[in-house]
Amino acid sequence: MKRLSLLTIGILGASFSFSQVFAQTIDFGALKSKGGKKSTSSCVLLDDKGTVATVVELGSDVNNATLTIGDKKVPLTFVVNDADSRVAIYQLPADSVSAMGKVAEAGVSSTLTPSQAVYTSAMDRENVARVVSRVNRFQGKVLPLAVLRLNHGKAVPQPGSGIYDADGKLVGLVRQAVFNAPESSYCLPVEVVSRIRKDKERNGRVSRCWIGIIMDELVAAPIVESVRPGSPAKKAGLENGDVILSIGDTKVREYAQVVDAFYYLIAGVPQKFSVLRGTELKEFEVTPEVSPGR
Repeated sequence: MKRLSLLTIGILGASFSFSQVFAQTIDFGALKSKGGKKSTSSCVLLDDKGTVATVVELGSDVNNATLTIGDKKVPLTFVVNDADSRVAIYQLPADSVSAMGKVAEAGVSSTLTPSQAVYTSAMDRENVARVVSRVNRFQGKVLPLAVLRLNHGKAVPQPGSGIYDADGKLVGLVRQAVFNAPESSYCLPVEVVSRIRKDKERNGRVSRCWIGIIMDELVAAPIVESVRPGSPAKKAGLENGDVILSIGDTKVREYAQVVDAFYYLIAGVPQKFSVLRGTELKEFEVTPEVSPGR
């Protein structure tokens, strides 16, 4: 399947301790190459061990990051990053974890609906935003993963800021403002962070997966055009002409949704594929492999 670079996106955010608000930002140095630039993002605390997630702008160096908490500079240890989403994960020094405030509790982004209210803080309900839609194409091109478009009541927050549902659960990270729409943003689903962490824990890095099928993005239905010999799909029993209905718990109705679902596959982790073959409904367990060349 075709793969494209995802458009650039961003977030801001405020993080809270139990008794005081601390301004938190991550400063990135510029890559030493053409187009390199310094940038600043916000971040979200993922656990009580000091793991934080952020979004890094294009041209910035993921290995040159310093967290500022209030007026204190804190060195960050790089853990892993994902080139498609531009999410990066870092480790805080143990003595700085308490200054970050509460750990973000992960929610679910897939249940968000158009016009639903979301917030730029887990506790503050003044800065409301509204879900516009789930976006899986840009200028006619299929994105490697779908993002959420949000409308904000104020200016778009910095990259890396958390977006929260009405229960205060993290549902995404802002990636960037929409071009020519300064009060709209593209937001990465929270499931992106979970996918990156699982891949790092299992395989030691983040990589895209491959099962060995070819599809035509111009065909409305997600039909398998061919299956490569010796591929994970072939071994599992998928055939030419199968119509993919779901991947794991995600129902798919078109090519772009299949691409999005493929983003969340992890090498070595079996996944259920439900297909329509003729008039029969069939299920197969496919174990993805790392994409060739990745």
